[in-house]
Amino acid sequence: MADSLVLTGVKDVKKQTGTEMLLTRPKRGGDSHLVKEWWRNGVSTVYANCTIFDVTTGAGTVKLVLDTGVSTNVRIDHDGAFNFTFIRPNELRRGALYTEDMQLIEHYVFPAISGGKVMTVTPPGSASRPVAGPPATSIGTVTVSGATTASDGDTESYSVTPAGDAGGLTYSWSVTGDGVANGSTTGSTFNVDLSTGSATVTCQVSSSDAGVTDSPASGSISVTIT
Repeated sequence: MADSLVLTGVKDVKKQTGTEMLLTRPKRGGDSHLVKEWWRNGVSTVYANCTIFDVTTGAGTVKLVLDTGVSTNVRIDHDGAFNFTFIRPNELRRGALYTEDMQLIEHYVFPAISGGKVMTVTPPGSASRPVAGPPATSIGTVTVSGATTASDGDTESYSVTPAGDAGGLTYSWSVTGDGVANGSTTGSTFNVDLSTGSATVTCQVSSSDAGVTDSPASGSISVTIT
């Protein structure tokens, strides 16, 4: 996703194309937030009147802070990953990017001070942008396929099909009742020697995906042997 808008003055937002950047208003009232001047390292604490946008993606929320005034005019483009392009910034000297709990990530020096391009400054020990977690995947319903009836002494082959989109799958087969494993129990197929009676063939499927929601998951099939 991406978003773009034009900010005029300290609070007027126009031509917004998305929903990721949200103008916030001070809880104390008024139009501007008081933010400690991030570019100073003095003993005294000095505050600047700033415009703040909450910028939210699937990875989380950051705060874009701009040292604005009544004559500010700037187009802000957001690429969907907390990177910003500031186009034709007028009467805008500084900006900063903070975490949701106001830890400084980086700050910006606009041409009114830099005399050229927008400068991005990353202070030592600064915080990191939020990072999206791994995509959610699932094993889903586990279906074991093969013969449901057999004769005494038969060897039957069974296969497994998970319905979900998870990757990095591993398999663990087992048989209970009147059957004995014949060969590997960790492949996607499984052979069973059967004798008169009944058996249940089960496969447990696990995934190494970091975002898997249902690992392990199991499926079974019942077999009648005559």
